[in-house]
Amino acid sequence: MTRNFLIICLLVAVGISGCSKKDKKLGIEDTTPTQNGCKILANTRSDGQSYQYVFSNNKLQNILGFNDFDTFEYTNGKITKAYNSKNKNASIFFNFDANNLLKTITFEGKDSQGKFFSYPTTITHNNINKIDRLILSWPTFAGKVETKFSYDAAGNVKYISAYLDGEWQTILENTKFDDKISPYKNQQLGQILSYYMVYSLLGPGYNFTHYINANNVLEATVKKGNEKIYYSYDYKYNAQGYPSEVNYTKTINNRPAPAAEKFTYDCDAQAVQK
Repeated sequence: MTRNFLIICLLVAVGISGCSKKDKKLGIEDTTPTQNGCKILANTRSDGQSYQYVFSNNKLQNILGFNDFDTFEYTNGKITKAYNSKNKNASIFFNFDANNLLKTITFEGKDSQGKFFSYPTTITHNNINKIDRLILSWPTFAGKVETKFSYDAAGNVKYISAYLDGEWQTILENTKFDDKISPYKNQQLGQILSYYMVYSLLGPGYNFTHYINANNVLEATVKKGNEKIYYSYDYKYNAQGYPSEVNYTKTINNRPAPAAEKFTYDCDAQAVQK
């Protein structure tokens, strides 16, 4: 995701997705298992993007380096709002259902002419509390865009489809996974970033399904109209089995473009201290 793309997102749209039904606490909290579990603290991409995740009492407070929003607010233990500390003309409001699953995200604010805007997004979940559908609504799309998700037996996103040009189209297929732990597994931080996963997939065709997958993608295909984008990934892992680095190739029209991403976890810091 490029810096310019993130700045555009701030002006036109934002969103996140749900809390696990297994987590009875309200709000966005880290739910990583304490035994042999690693909480992601930072990730750095070869395109220059670098994010740090700041927690307090296991609640996410900030995403440093993220242009769309960087600060979260809680009310009675439940996340209710997010905003960019350098641009408070727009805010994101969250609404939960009776099972504490996120059902709507509303991006509100004023544009450069001072005119008020409000763009809601609707989220539904399947019977295992994973994202079933996202209905996106904001100016960059011609009306609302509905997307739906399919999963494999391990809980990985297998397909993402979108209703475009009057029909359902598969816009992402993850064809192969490893058997290791994905960077955001069991963490609500991944749910926060899942809406950007969908938006960036529909836009530039990025595959960020590692935000909500159980394992790590090895091969994938993204379809944008008549164009196909192929991804292949090669990982290095830390002692706990989480990816510490991934080198991947994005191929369009037989033209490969290499890229990389590195991940830092709290268990890495503990290992250094020992």
